[in-house]
Amino acid sequence: MNQDNSNKSKRNILSYFNNIWVILAVICTIGFLLRVIWIQHELPLTADSSGYFWYAIETSITGSFPNSECGWRCTFPNTGWPSFVSIFFMIFSFDNYVDYMNLQRYLGVIMSVITIIPMYYLSKVFIEKKYAMIATLLFAFNPRIIENSILGITEPIYILAIVLMLYTFFQHGKNYPYITFGIIGIISIIRYEGLLLFVPISLLYFYRYKFSKKIILKYFIAITVFLLIIISWGIMKIDLTGSDGIISHVSAGPNYYSNVIENKHDPNEAKDFEDLLKTGITNMVKFLGLATLPLLTFLIPLGIYIMISKGKLSNFLILFSIVIVLLISAFYAYSRNFQEVRYLLVIFPIFCIFSSFFIKNITEKIKYKKSFLILFIGIIIASTIGFIEYKNVDDVNQVEVYEFSKVVYSTVSITNYFPHAEYLDSMRMESLEEFPILRNDLPTGIPVLYTDHSIKYDNIEEFIEKNKINGLTHIIVDEGDSRTDIFDNIFLNEEKYTYLTKIFDTFDNGYKDYHGKIFEINYNEFYKLKGIMGS
Repeated sequence: MNQDNSNKSKRNILSYFNNIWVILAVICTIGFLLRVIWIQHELPLTADSSGYFWYAIETSITGSFPNSECGWRCTFPNTGWPSFVSIFFMIFSFDNYVDYMNLQRYLGVIMSVITIIPMYYLSKVFIEKKYAMIATLLFAFNPRIIENSILGITEPIYILAIVLMLYTFFQHGKNYPYITFGIIGIISIIRYEGLLLFVPISLLYFYRYKFSKKIILKYFIAITVFLLIIISWGIMKIDLTGSDGIISHVSAGPNYYSNVIENKHDPNEAKDFEDLLKTGITNMVKFLGLATLPLLTFLIPLGIYIMISKGKLSNFLILFSIVIVLLISAFYAYSRNFQEVRYLLVIFPIFCIFSSFFIKNITEKIKYKKSFLILFIGIIIASTIGFIEYKNVDDVNQVEVYEFSKVVYSTVSITNYFPHAEYLDSMRMESLEEFPILRNDLPTGIPVLYTDHSIKYDNIEEFIEKNKINGLTHIIVDEGDSRTDIFDNIFLNEEKYTYLTKIFDTFDNGYKDYHGKIFEINYNEFYKLKGIMGS
């Protein structure tokens, strides 16, 4: 009797873990924990995520979307994400800015984790359940997806919307086309390049359903839903900022390429159209390789080969057409030498589906199928943890960068650009007694003097002499990818610059990883030396 009860209990447990929703819940839980443990809660948001933060703060305080009076940080496109974040800023109340920033980070994490569920159901359209789960695992535990999800930027909600759109597109219910095109409208609000999806989805719609009066009528109703979303949003944005933020920015790409062809562009970005294409292709190949490490680099091409060889060419071409359209915006960014992996993350759900076909092919040739799949799942998780930990060791210690920024902020009134200056803007919030406040009410920050694009300097002496009138008293250098070698030379050969007195060195003050230096300019010595050199 006890033996029967024991066997029954074991069967119940196995049955429990064979439930798809239980498995998805376990994956979501592990995925959430893997993301949260890598959040650096004490650090402020920077760059794009900071722009989204201030847009959300302004919206939550005023109760309306910011207009052009807020400045450039409120007039950028792609405001769907910060508009969403602002809802939660209205719901939750904190007395410091870091808690609001962490809320933004957690919302990104939640969007990324939620994507796991529709990712499974999208994968199931193309491959059997257990291999659809493999595709889902490849996405859920992808190190690039995890890293991006904790930054507080647009990709997590953008990828979620695209996965939902693709899932609804491949369903057969009568109302799904309306939902699909409605989601494309929302995608376009989140990121304006999402507008490009309208073309392939329209073509694929007629490829799937063929032409008939009923299908054409459904299509026109669907695009009406799509147009209502983007037109209403565009009109609102024009009233607020003077630009619709969608079509105006999608058209900026062709306009830029046209200017390059006609030689009306900034020569610092590209010499000619051929150079532009070369830069775009080189960066695309480079970042595709980097983005798909450590597993997808090998799994994707093998999966595509298996997919085609096993008679799934039609499905491959449908998914590949979506990939090509999504890569257009990435190529535009890479052709302008914007070097970030994030532009490629939106195609990762499809890459994971491709990869699952290779895993299926290998599994079916192995005797111990369950053991192999369990081993492979372990490899996915272990490789993700190992990759992120290795990358974190290789990356600059951001906490030390942040502490150095505090020293810089308290020492100088104006600074040259240095590679890790991203936290200087956040220093303005450190002394606030109340938060939230409007960005325009923040204390004045430290101006940063750049040495690229419109202003060029032949040497450090020219930079110092021309910026003395601006109040330049110190030079900041650190061990990073500088925009010009005139500051790199100071970092490497400080003894040659007798008119610069080092007043702070991170390695002399207990910093372990990040190396930065602050020099005070001795103008008496500077002009004395300049007079000797000029005589």
